Amino acid sequence: MMKVFLMPFFVCFAFLSNAQDSIPNPQDAQGYQQLLFLLTKAASETENSLLKEHFETVMYFAQDTTHGFKPGAEDYKWASESLSYFDSIGLNWETYLNEPRPLMLSFISPSDGLRSYYWLVLPKNYDSTKKDYPLYFELHGSGGGSNNNPRKMIFQPLQPDLKGVATGGSRKEGFWVFPWGRGDKGYRDQAEKDVLEALADFDSRFKTDPTRQYLYGFSMGGMGTLKMYPMTKERWSAIASYSGALRDADLEKAKEYVSVPVWIAWGSEERWADGNRQIRDLFIEAGVKDFEWTEVEGVGHKYLGEYQEKMLDWLNEHEKK
Repeated sequence: MMKVFLMPFFVCFAFLSNAQDSIPNPQDAQGYQQLLFLLTKAASETENSLLKEHFETVMYFAQDTTHGFKPGAEDYKWASESLSYFDSIGLNWETYLNEPRPLMLSFISPSDGLRSYYWLVLPKNYDSTKKDYPLYFELHGSGGGSNNNPRKMIFQPLQPDLKGVATGGSRKEGFWVFPWGRGDKGYRDQAEKDVLEALADFDSRFKTDPTRQYLYGFSMGGMGTLKMYPMTKERWSAIASYSGALRDADLEKAKEYVSVPVWIAWGSEERWADGNRQIRDLFIEAGVKDFEWTEVEGVGHKYLGEYQEKMLDWLNEHEKK
């Protein structure tokens, strides 16, 4: 069981006093404390193990300093605003069954001993006795460093107005997993391990349909998808890269994808257009058997909802034999 330590208000305030922009306003500081107490009570009262861990995880990352980010004024604001969400619908299991609201789960990294996080959106009408839901494993893009602090990413969908959940989560067609990946670190080194460890943690909790396993991502996440696939190639039914931040592709690397269906799309006006055109040509030359690509004319680096739908529809057409 996760141990959550509530810090007295004066302690929270004291370690933030070194920088003016880290000092929360009194209203947000009060909301932060109220959130922690509300979730402590909710975690102690619920018999639902997923809800309990969700509440405990929110409390943990609200206070987590192990990744080098002490809670700042903006974090207190996010936490305070999420109090309204938990006060209204966020304590109810039905919210996570019926809406594309993510549960926050965490695990201790086997590789560096730090706690890490991921979002989990449940399938529509989730039934815990079913073991054949598909898995949609999405890698996020770069926020220019803003995702390095886990609170920046994780508090976003816990607001009264839902924000940040991509189409893969909002469709609720299966389990949708969205790992933190240690933020905006290009899925390299510990960030790469983090993604693999998040996948392993999910597998330790849930059984899914082995013929419907989908890996995809946008921007940095598209690059991460193509990077991760060769390490886990036996798993995936199909993969997709949307506006992937691609560079340094070559024919030998492209040949690693010949046995998996691949979908890629990008905007004609974005900075990664040439890299995507190059990987398109290499996939064709390498003989990728089931390959679909789209260059969206007149569009820059944008995660368009229309093409997210197209991507997911295409992924759903593929089952692993």
